Amino acid sequence: MQHIIVAGAGIVGLAVCNALLEQGCRVTLLDANAPGSGTSAGNAGLIADYATTPLSNPDSLRAMLRELTRRQPALSVEPRYLAALGGFGRRFLQAMASEAFNNNKQTLVDLVSRGAALQKGLLESLNSPGLYQQTGCLQIFRDSAITEQQLGALADAKRRDGVACEALVPKAVLALEPALNVRGLTGGLWYSNTWSLRDPQGLCVRLFRQLQRRGLEYVPSQLDRLTPYEDRVQVLAGGQTLGADAVVLCAGLGNQALLAPLGVNLPVVSERGYHLMLDRQQVTLNRPVGWLSRYFYATPMDQGIRIAGTTQFARPDAPAAQRRYRHMQEWAASLFGQPVSVSSQWMGVRHSTPDSLPIIGQLPGHKRITLAFGHGHLGMTLAAITGRLVADCVAGRQTDKLLASLSPARFI
Repeated sequence: MQHIIVAGAGIVGLAVCNALLEQGCRVTLLDANAPGSGTSAGNAGLIADYATTPLSNPDSLRAMLRELTRRQPALSVEPRYLAALGGFGRRFLQAMASEAFNNNKQTLVDLVSRGAALQKGLLESLNSPGLYQQTGCLQIFRDSAITEQQLGALADAKRRDGVACEALVPKAVLALEPALNVRGLTGGLWYSNTWSLRDPQGLCVRLFRQLQRRGLEYVPSQLDRLTPYEDRVQVLAGGQTLGADAVVLCAGLGNQALLAPLGVNLPVVSERGYHLMLDRQQVTLNRPVGWLSRYFYATPMDQGIRIAGTTQFARPDAPAAQRRYRHMQEWAASLFGQPVSVSSQWMGVRHSTPDSLPIIGQLPGHKRITLAFGHGHLGMTLAAITGRLVADCVAGRQTDKLLASLSPARFI
């Protein structure tokens, strides 16, 4: 029986543990923080089957540059983090080239299609239907000059990607979500097959407990150092030394410090996201609603309406931008056409790649180290398929064509 150490107890790490246990491995999970307590808890809770276009494209770049000049931008860059974005920026521009973009687009469509289906299967396997909802998702356009013809073209493009999508005029949007502010509403896109979570952290806790019942070993310590050998790998965690046949690194940006002694520096950066929880009794929402030009989703959850998203490229340990919370509250009030009260606020760190594809696969030159990070906004969507692909790597199966496209070798 292979013994595999998994570092990182977010949704990706937990899904990796799940797939390895299914494969008959002995699995030890390392994380100093409680399972599912980081970004896996604070996200918008979407199984984003519609996310089929890499951000590394000219339209997205123009939109991001415009956003940076707004008085209240939903996307910002911390000046002290600019130097760290150099390599990422160069790779981003390279990924915009026509051939590279088309290849990445094809990979992302396949990855998200298969990934969303597997993630839904993982949710169903937990026998906890109260953790998620199958009510679809809306994306709305406000204060924009978008036409019905342009909305139709956007919906057609999504359908070509295999995504169920319908263009809606404002009246149809309000029929689905009467609580939305009609002022400035110009239309929307309706994704009828999208699932969302009512309690992202509850999902992680439920999965973790199930894994423990199936034999998962959990060590509440951070992986501090790893040393690969020809026939095994040795790790130092919380002062104790552990040995295993292989290690899987699912620790987000924490992977970078573990890889540095091996001479590896991958272009994965800190893209921080924020959320507010609103008092649910103020507003009724039936499904997630994304306001695209403000880079956030409003998702109905058990504890209230979560306003989650936006983008801040900044040092992981930099203080939260308090003005971002204020702006998000103002945007939420505009979305619903009434003042809203905030019950809690949160900031977390996403780990993002320049080509919008996660890094999944064996580290070149180190067959006993497998990487699984860089999921950006799609960790909750791609966790189950990441687990499946990692299990293939650990077993020596390299037949899935996705592994070639997602391999860390593309950045080394």
